[in-house]
Amino acid sequence: MKVCIYGAGVIGGLLAGSLIKAGHEVCAIAGGPQREALRDKGLTLVNPSGSATYQLPVSDKPADFGPQDLVIITTKTPALDDVAEHIAPLLGPQTMVGFSVNGVFWFYGDGFQPHGAKIDVSRLDPNGVLHKKIGAERALGVVVWSGGEIREPGVIRASRAGGRVAIGPALPQNAARSRALVEAMNITDLTVEIADDVRVPMWEKFISVSGVFGLCALTGATIGQIHGNPETQAVMLAVQSEADRIARAHGITDTKFNAEQVRANPVASPHKPSMLQDLERGRRMEIESTYLVLQDLARQAGIATPALDVVTPLLAMRARVAGCY
Repeated sequence: MKVCIYGAGVIGGLLAGSLIKAGHEVCAIAGGPQREALRDKGLTLVNPSGSATYQLPVSDKPADFGPQDLVIITTKTPALDDVAEHIAPLLGPQTMVGFSVNGVFWFYGDGFQPHGAKIDVSRLDPNGVLHKKIGAERALGVVVWSGGEIREPGVIRASRAGGRVAIGPALPQNAARSRALVEAMNITDLTVEIADDVRVPMWEKFISVSGVFGLCALTGATIGQIHGNPETQAVMLAVQSEADRIARAHGITDTKFNAEQVRANPVASPHKPSMLQDLERGRRMEIESTYLVLQDLARQAGIATPALDVVTPLLAMRARVAGCY
């Protein structure tokens, strides 16, 4: 299978390595020092169980590769409009396009009307570019439970060995097609799940990170420090609880969120989430697809979000002052 990873950052690199190991023909779209390092030295993945280096063709021009069976976009959400404008050479009639994003998918409201209510996430595709250039008809949601950081161009240090990935179609009528594609991936070093409704794993992950993303970016603390301090943990749990209520208002009942379990078993991770990494490196931050769209969904569902309504403007201002939003 021909697979293009569009955006060879941490998640893109981890998926690229797994697909190469599974025997697929993998290429990558990347720019700057990352592109040069991947071209000259290959992709090196380091995790607690060891390291491996993979060779793959890389370019900043999609036309260099031509149509693919699958494109997996792992760029940050502020870059998606630009991706949509340049992705055409990678798309054949049957090409599926997976989106691995932090937060809510731009196609979240397509074909989805919980309790008959129309869902508006138009802020995630305000000019309609993603719908026009790619379309929900060929879109897949990709939810990845893993993380890490780029230690130097071409070298990715994963926060864990292995990980979990859930993949499902934007539209339910594409369930059989997406299932066949996921089965053909034959990835063995990650736990890969086929999601009939990809919104379910999206919420499961999003609820778990919704509290720490913003608080880590505001404070500079690690995930473990936010969990380990009673005051910041309380704010984190308040945001997560509000996100959980929004998901449940949309009929997503299996969110796996349990505040009492979190209090009893706080995460001790020294990891910095991607939002804090972006802030520290001066990169555009994913405010729209995480906190602002969560506020939108809360308003549409009639749910009060006092904790979210404090964290969001503070985070947006922090990002603006840093030139990251």
